[in-house]
Amino acid sequence: MKEMLLDKLKNCKKLVIMGIGNELKGDDAVGIYVVKKLMRYFGEEKEFINIKNLYLINAGTVPDFFTDILKEIKPTHILIIDCALMDKDVGEVKIIKEDEIINYSFSTHTLPLSIIVKYLKKFINAEIIILGIQPKIIDFCPISEEVKLSGDKLVNTLIEIIEELKLAK
Repeated sequence: MKEMLLDKLKNCKKLVIMGIGNELKGDDAVGIYVVKKLMRYFGEEKEFINIKNLYLINAGTVPDFFTDILKEIKPTHILIIDCALMDKDVGEVKIIKEDEIINYSFSTHTLPLSIIVKYLKKFINAEIIILGIQPKIIDFCPISEEVKLSGDKLVNTLIEIIEELKLAK
């Protein structure tokens, strides 16, 4: 995964990492879980933080609320992390191509992810990368241990990439 992400981020000058999900619905919270851990590592946990050329956004169930901020930031790359029903092994992380979004279910957003991506493409000249993580359960419960472990591995990978690209220093 690290090599694939590094390839996608090779010319990255300004990165936004946006976690999407619902913390009340089990593994749907994984995008938020990852972003919150990154926030704690690089600074403090809030809805939005900026460290040099790294922007971390906890978008919750309303990623569309952050489109104006994204237009102001003018990132070169946007990494969206979300739980996705992909018929994969629990916790599997997959880069979802823009034309594949329609094939997967992203459950708790106010707007479908496909519409958000189209909007961002229209108004922001940025490479958009979607990371889907296969859930175990999407119900009123805590995040599963399997998906939490997958999220932790992703956090470590992202920290390595961010530091390698010197985005937060």
